[in-house]
Amino acid sequence: MQVIGLAEQKQDTLAKYVKSDKPIVFADVRESHSEVAEFLRRKGVDVREIMLEIGDYLISDQIVIERKTASDFLASLIDGRLFNQLTQMLNYEKPLLIIEGTPRELFFLRNINANALIGALASIALDFRVPILFSDGRAQTANYIYIIAKRAQQSKEKEISLRKKQAFSLKEWQQFIVESLPGVGPKTAKSLLKHFGSVKAIFNASLKDLEKIPGMGKRKAKKIIEVLESKYNNKE
Repeated sequence: MQVIGLAEQKQDTLAKYVKSDKPIVFADVRESHSEVAEFLRRKGVDVREIMLEIGDYLISDQIVIERKTASDFLASLIDGRLFNQLTQMLNYEKPLLIIEGTPRELFFLRNINANALIGALASIALDFRVPILFSDGRAQTANYIYIIAKRAQQSKEKEISLRKKQAFSLKEWQQFIVESLPGVGPKTAKSLLKHFGSVKAIFNASLKDLEKIPGMGKRKAKKIIEVLESKYNNKE
């Protein structure tokens, strides 16, 4: 197994590591026990196990794949990791999420409100623009990855860049950060930025200042102040 450190990953290309007539897939080392890599090798894929900063499988300098079981998906949704991972994946032009399980399973594995789950799935597809594929297990996941890699690398040199691409403009990053505040959607985020002028000014705003923003309201403003001013408890 070849492990490439973070500093080495930031080079422009991995061409010197890639000399193969087979489809090539870079798999994160944490995926080495998932059996997906072994299924890929059986299909004739040249699997390179390295430490990826983003995603579980890197197919090209455009395509990154995150693999989750249905239970993993729900757990990451509940603890907030999912949308952070999706945000990181936007550094690539063609991110993809593969969920092992059926859509029906998502509604029964954990006690999550059905409308909230539908809203999360819609947000992934519409807000993050990350396609979701459902597979029936590791073998099918490997088959998806194999077909995607073969298709992506057919007419291109097998030279895969691990340099992260900047997906967001400054304006988009500002809006994204403000939208991370409780109860703040795109419309309110834009109103806040327009009124206060910067992300820092929003974070420094008083309760009364926030309440003046259209669509904000006292309850939402109080929750934002609570999140911004409360001491972090790392023992929870």
